[in-house]
Amino acid sequence: MRRGSNWLPLVLAVLLLRSSSSSAPSSAAPALASGQVQKVPTGSADEGAWAAPRFALAIEVLAPNVGSANVHEVALSVLAQWAHETAGGKSEFNFNLGGWRARKADPFFVAADSGEGPTPRKWTAYPSLPLAVADQLQRLHDVFPSAWRLLVANPLTSAWVEELGRRGYYTAPRDVYARSWGAHRVKLAALLKARAAA
Repeated sequence: MRRGSNWLPLVLAVLLLRSSSSSAPSSAAPALASGQVQKVPTGSADEGAWAAPRFALAIEVLAPNVGSANVHEVALSVLAQWAHETAGGKSEFNFNLGGWRARKADPFFVAADSGEGPTPRKWTAYPSLPLAVADQLQRLHDVFPSAWRLLVANPLTSAWVEELGRRGYYTAPRDVYARSWGAHRVKLAALLKARAAA
């Protein structure tokens, strides 16, 4: 996202019109507390099926803001980071792709962080995939600008995910996280290529 770019309201307006699909978690579940919603699985055991719509939406959101030259590589790198955070989509809940903690006004679900022990945490719950992708890319840009700059400058390297670790996004050893990200990136590239060829 370029400096001074105010792309999110426009993107959210467009995506909101498309977000009334049946892919949203059911709103029939009763709220557990003010702002709390049920923890709803929104991922898939089929990593290719999980990856394809998230990749397409990431490209749609990123294209006007990072330029067309490397938008596919940036989107693939972000998708690989989401895959790491959600075990390839199998542990995605309420469209929270990147393990984002709930902000004060966010609807949230409660779950323990596997990397931090059994203490339950509040995680942002999104009503739809399009809104989730747009907001999480905006949060990545705004909360971790140094990692964002590295991602856009060279999405093929793990420098940006290592920077996320330096800035407190995760607590795992940076080299371990980076290796996992790299493995996901290679796997996802192959899965997406195979789906496009089918």
